[in-house]
Amino acid sequence: FLANTSFHGRTGHVSVHNATLVRTEHQYRVWSLLRDSRGVPTWVTMGTWHHGKLELEEGAWQSHLQRKSPSDGTGSSRMKLRVVTLVEHPFVFTREVDEDGSCPAGQLCLDPGTNDSAVLEALFEELSAENGSVPREYKKCCYGYCIDLLEKLAEDVPFDFELYIVGDGKYGAWKNGRWTGLVGDLLSGMAHMAVTSFSINSARSKVIDFTSPFFSTSLGILVRTKDTASPIGAFMWPLHWTMWVGIFVALHMTALFLTLYEWKSPYGMTPHGRNRMKIFSYSSALNLCYAILFGRTVSSKTPKCCTGRFLMNLWAIFCLLVLSSYTANLAAVMVGEKTFEELSGIHDPKLHHPSQGFRFGTVWESSAEEYIKKSFPEMHEYMRRYNAPPTPAGVT
Repeated sequence: FLANTSFHGRTGHVSVHNATLVRTEHQYRVWSLLRDSRGVPTWVTMGTWHHGKLELEEGAWQSHLQRKSPSDGTGSSRMKLRVVTLVEHPFVFTREVDEDGSCPAGQLCLDPGTNDSAVLEALFEELSAENGSVPREYKKCCYGYCIDLLEKLAEDVPFDFELYIVGDGKYGAWKNGRWTGLVGDLLSGMAHMAVTSFSINSARSKVIDFTSPFFSTSLGILVRTKDTASPIGAFMWPLHWTMWVGIFVALHMTALFLTLYEWKSPYGMTPHGRNRMKIFSYSSALNLCYAILFGRTVSSKTPKCCTGRFLMNLWAIFCLLVLSSYTANLAAVMVGEKTFEELSGIHDPKLHHPSQGFRFGTVWESSAEEYIKKSFPEMHEYMRRYNAPPTPAGVT
């Protein structure tokens, strides 16, 4: 509506060009209310706005930048900031540098793989030196939505920056008496600014300052698509492996005692019995026990002695109970395989009362984990063993 227009307002003549550039005839001072060393709130001049340009001054906000400011021999008057980022698609991507160590697209960034400030300082000093050479494994090309925002911000303010990826790959949480991740680097002075998909929450807002949100999002639950074909061992899911071992141990022990009872009985089918033409061996007992367990009517020899027949009936009753439990659990498992991923939300009973084998998690030390830890401590206690360091690892 105001693009390419001009008018005379209370502050004087105002003109708008291309809907992004505002020109006025007045000069404005930018102030910030900060606390001094005694904790007294004090207004500090941050810069001036004149002829559509913002010029920052050396105020309290960048007083800690003195050791990194422009006395680098380049003659530039622009201040230099150290920016930390975290790889999070689609906001920040990384790729390998070219053979000559340059980035044809995006910004050169360092990936130190550590939170040691001394190592980071040494890498940046080596990078800025004329004859310095940083090992190629530490160099990356960072690009993406947030990197584009950083480049635009550096152009508008203006300032120079050096970019690196946070060493521990975490957003930041209060752990063991200190802040980790991006928040820890900001509080320790290793970085002056963090640019990535950084969620705003109450705990972080107490220790660091956030800009206005540039992207609105919400928490969601991601589930994988189930394979249509079950694995070959799916028939064993209804019972625990210890139960399977116990069943087959009991089967072989029953077959052994059937054989012993039959051979010790004078009426049994043994070579020492009453001239029996058939012999009830251990293989015969195994054949009988397996036939009863799996409900198959195969040709088998049955024991002749009363003790053996009584034991065979006990085994048949045991097999009936096992098969009843197995079929009931099999139906429950098959139904659960089709429905357990249909989640209605964070209050779904499947998340608050997870069944055996149901695994879910989130990203370590993220705002999502902090929210679940405060709101649903029992759920967090279960899921923390399945949490993943970065988002791609969790998706994989």
